[in-house]
Amino acid sequence: MPTRPFAATSLLLALVACNSSTSPEVIVQNTDQASLKVSPAGVATLVFTDLETIRPDSLAAAASGSSCISVFTLSATSFTYTFNGCKSANGGTMTGTVTVTATGTGTVVNTAVYDVTVTEATGSWHYAGTKITSINATAKTATVAVPTGQPFTVAYVNPTNSTKNKTWAYVPSLQADWSSATATKFWGTYTFQQTLPLPAGGTLTATIPQATPLTWTAACAFPVSGLLNLSLPPASAEIRFDTSITESSVQIGCGIATINGYKLTLGQ
Repeated sequence: MPTRPFAATSLLLALVACNSSTSPEVIVQNTDQASLKVSPAGVATLVFTDLETIRPDSLAAAASGSSCISVFTLSATSFTYTFNGCKSANGGTMTGTVTVTATGTGTVVNTAVYDVTVTEATGSWHYAGTKITSINATAKTATVAVPTGQPFTVAYVNPTNSTKNKTWAYVPSLQADWSSATATKFWGTYTFQQTLPLPAGGTLTATIPQATPLTWTAACAFPVSGLLNLSLPPASAEIRFDTSITESSVQIGCGIATINGYKLTLGQ
């Protein structure tokens, strides 16, 4: 499967309110990279990028081709993958572990326990929880979810200002398809809700239409096409990927997205 965890294949995005709101979660004061990353939608996308890129069904292939991932065999069906300096979607580095246990034959169910930290200049992000990936190896498709009632947790720690520290709950309901030898596709929905500090915030919903899935090719570490819709009422955003978008020092079609008209270089 042509996914590349150490390259963190996906997008950065921000939810920009169309008008003023009493909820600080939907307001982005600035559109610089640092501000976009820590906006609710930026968090939602970064976590999606990192976690779905290091899905259990792609870890083995990635470990065999990357010096930043090592594997420890626990049993015939259980493995621990250790990340040491792998590149993240937000330009930071991944450290920590993912322990995967596989069950089944025709449909393989991978239960993965994550304990991964991404560190960058503006702070650190800790990803913790369990994800279940059900893989149809024959059809080359998969579904991604979390155990019922057990959302994934994402905690942000600012190194200089603890008032900016936040925790979110992440719940995916996604589908993947790599039946094409030249592309990997993702579609479905996922949600984020700020759980700390109290009072809890609203729920951001991300929707990737099946008709316009996020699509990766072997040549690019980020999506070359696709549409992602975000909603946190009253705000919304549309994120598009297009190979016609170019940026100096960035491979054509790789690492660029438009966010309600704003252009963002990925992996920085």
